Amino acid sequence: MILSEKLANGATLLLEPVDRTDTLCIGFWFLHGSRDESSGERGYSHFLEHMLFKGTQKRSALSIAQEFDRVGGIINAFTEKEFTCLYAIIPKEHLQLAFDVLSDMTTGSLLDTTEMEKEKTVVVNEIRSVDDSPEEKGHDRYLREMCGDHPLSRKITGEAEEVQGITRADLTRFYRERLVPPTTIIAVAGNFRVDEVRALAARVFPDAGGAGVPLSREAPSWTRKVAVIPDRFNQVQVYAGTCYPLDHDMSHYYTSLVFSTAFGESMSCRLFQKLREQLGLCYTVYSFRTFFSDVGMWTIYASATPRLARPLLEGLDEELVRLLAEPLSGQEIQDAKSHLAGSMILSREDMESRMKRLVRQFTTMGRVLEFDESLSAIGSVADHDIQEYARMCLRRSSFSLLAYGTRNLGGLRSFDFSFTG
Repeated sequence: MILSEKLANGATLLLEPVDRTDTLCIGFWFLHGSRDESSGERGYSHFLEHMLFKGTQKRSALSIAQEFDRVGGIINAFTEKEFTCLYAIIPKEHLQLAFDVLSDMTTGSLLDTTEMEKEKTVVVNEIRSVDDSPEEKGHDRYLREMCGDHPLSRKITGEAEEVQGITRADLTRFYRERLVPPTTIIAVAGNFRVDEVRALAARVFPDAGGAGVPLSREAPSWTRKVAVIPDRFNQVQVYAGTCYPLDHDMSHYYTSLVFSTAFGESMSCRLFQKLREQLGLCYTVYSFRTFFSDVGMWTIYASATPRLARPLLEGLDEELVRLLAEPLSGQEIQDAKSHLAGSMILSREDMESRMKRLVRQFTTMGRVLEFDESLSAIGSVADHDIQEYARMCLRRSSFSLLAYGTRNLGGLRSFDFSFTG
C-alpha cells in the first residue's frame, strides 16, 4: 500500500513498503530546478547539488562516501529543470544511517570556500563533457530554438562563466531559501517499518523553517520552426516534436504513454522498424515524452550520417503522414499495453525505480497509483484516445524540427514536413 502524508514541519512524505526485498531507496526531493533560477542564479541548483557532498558540520566529504561504501550502499543525486534530488540505495538494516547522512547533507552542509573552488573545476569539466556529446548538446539547442530564452531552455548546469562566478554568500542564501520543508518530498520504497520512517522523516528539519522562494512559472510560447544548424560533429542530430498544455489528467498521461510506446519507444514500434530495420537509415531512433508542471512535450530523436540525413527526414515524414492516414492498429496498441505491463513488473524489483515513480506520479497527477490501478489505467486507454492524441501531437502549426551537428547540411535547408494535421 502506498502512503502519502504531510508532516508537521511542512514536508511531504511518500512511502511504499515492500516486504519481499532486502533493500530500500530513500529520496530527498526539492521541488525546484534550473527553471526556477533567476537570471543571476543560473547553474546554482546543479552546483548546490554537488556541494551537498563536500562536507557538513559533522562529516567530511570522505566520511560521507565512506559511510555508504562500508555498508555496500549507493548515494547519488541529480538536478533537473524542476527538481533536485538526493538519494541513497542501501540494505534495509542501514535505514537510520542513510537518513542521518542525507539529513545532515540537507541541513548542515558547510559550503566551504576551498571546496567550492575545487568543485567549480569539476562542474566546468562536466559542462565541457556535455558540449562534447552531440545528443545532449543537440537537445539543449532544440529547446533553445523552439522556446527562445524561456527558463526551460537553459542548461541545467549553467554556463562555465556563470559557475565560475558563484560566491559562497550567494550560494548559502540560495541553499537556505530552497532546501526547506514546504518544497521537500521525502520518498521511501523498500523494506522498512512505516512508523520508524515517519519518525526519522519528521526529524530531518528541526522545525518548520521558512516558506522558501515561491515558484513563479510561465509556460513557454512554443514556436513552430524548422532549423538547420551546423556544428563540428560527424553526424546529423534530428529532433522533431511538439509542446502542449498539460492538464494533469490521469487518462491523458496514460494515453501519451501508450501512444509513444506504440509509435516510437520499443524495438517493434513503427519508427524503429521502418527507419532502422527496413530502410537502414540510422542506428538510433526513438520518441520520448517529457512532463513539466505546466507543459508536456513529445519528441522524436534520430541521428544519421550527412549522406543519409535527407532520406531519414523524408522517411520520418512518410511515417508521420501514415500515422494520420493509418492510425495505430488495435494490435499495435495492445502490444504497447502488454509491453508497458511487463516493464512495470520488471521495475517492481528495483527500489530506485519505485522511489522515483512515487514522486513522478505525485507531482504529475497529484497522487500515486497502486500497481493494479496503473495496469487498469493502461488497459482503459481506448483506440480513439490514441488517435486524438496523435492528431494533437501532429498539428502542423506547432510541430518543429532541428537538424544539427555537422557542417554538411546544405541539402536539408529546403526540407519541411508535408503532413497537414
